[in-house]
Amino acid sequence: MKANGKYLALVAFVLLAILLTACAPAASPTPTTAPQPTQAPAQASPTAAPQPSPTAQKFKADKTFKFAYLTLGWAATEIIDKQKLLEKRGWKVEFSTVGPISGLVNTFVSGQADIIDMSAVIAGQMYEQGNKLKIFGTAVGTLGSIVVPADSPIKDVTDLKGKKLGAIVGGTTFQDMNASIRKLYNMDLQKDTTLITANQPPDLANLLIKGDVDAINVWLPTSAQLVRTGKYRYLVTQQELWEKVSGKKDLEVHVVYLTRPDIAQQYPELLKDINDAQKEAADIWANQPEVAAQAIMAVTQLPKEDVMFAMKETKQVMWGLTDANIDTILAQLKHNREFGTLLKSDIWLNPDQKLREDLFYIPK
Repeated sequence: MKANGKYLALVAFVLLAILLTACAPAASPTPTTAPQPTQAPAQASPTAAPQPSPTAQKFKADKTFKFAYLTLGWAATEIIDKQKLLEKRGWKVEFSTVGPISGLVNTFVSGQADIIDMSAVIAGQMYEQGNKLKIFGTAVGTLGSIVVPADSPIKDVTDLKGKKLGAIVGGTTFQDMNASIRKLYNMDLQKDTTLITANQPPDLANLLIKGDVDAINVWLPTSAQLVRTGKYRYLVTQQELWEKVSGKKDLEVHVVYLTRPDIAQQYPELLKDINDAQKEAADIWANQPEVAAQAIMAVTQLPKEDVMFAMKETKQVMWGLTDANIDTILAQLKHNREFGTLLKSDIWLNPDQKLREDLFYIPK
């Protein structure tokens, strides 16, 4: 496929997304089959501002919490930040954005951040490497997919054998989807395709636009922008693969919120308020898309029309942490240990109650 004038406009867009990280956040469902959030958003925005919790009132004068998140985590954290949803609840928060996933991990491990958003699989990897953390909330489901030209003869995952596939191999999106493909099709994308590696989603889009590859493994919002042109289509989404692997319709959790154990012990009300703020952000995403888009644009610097379209494609904003969420995350970690390459520890093969209590914290 040769690039033409129309494709050059898309190239300009994807270059704007250069801040996307290599992990990221992870499958965009197709518009007709996109799973719905596990918790239904409210039908209308709250009529009254949330009241500061007693704990927030007590500590807001003597501590500022550092909250770092991915520049394009695509998890509604941008809304919490720009709409000051935690400040409205009485907390002092210093927000910062980090581009690469490795940078965000280092920010947390070095103690420069109290709270971060993170891929569930990378959080598991951090834990097995001895880093002390508590997962206390969910943020968004999977965002990844494999995209092919609309007129491509590739109709099924197995048709990728022998084809050129563009991918960010070290990212959790690729690793998680490849783990599912290994189990479902006895096929390894790293061995059965000709991999053309890239460092950023815009690079992947350029490979596909220029015809240098037959398909790419990418995530929102880049995948949505490609499909929006009508020149490309989803071959399979990460969520679709997960449903086949798990045998359930449960939403695979991609991004979670985590903190240090001492924060969880000393400031449980903060974590509860973050989950409540995430729910409010999900409500804004669903019911006030213009407001949500403005917040996302301020962080990502992406054009409004592209943000709005990708928001409609997402339909996976999550909030809070339940026992069912924990079951799903542990199942994902076990799956990635069995069929993936990022997780090395056998603790994921038979997760026990001790692991459950050590890794997760449900704010009350």
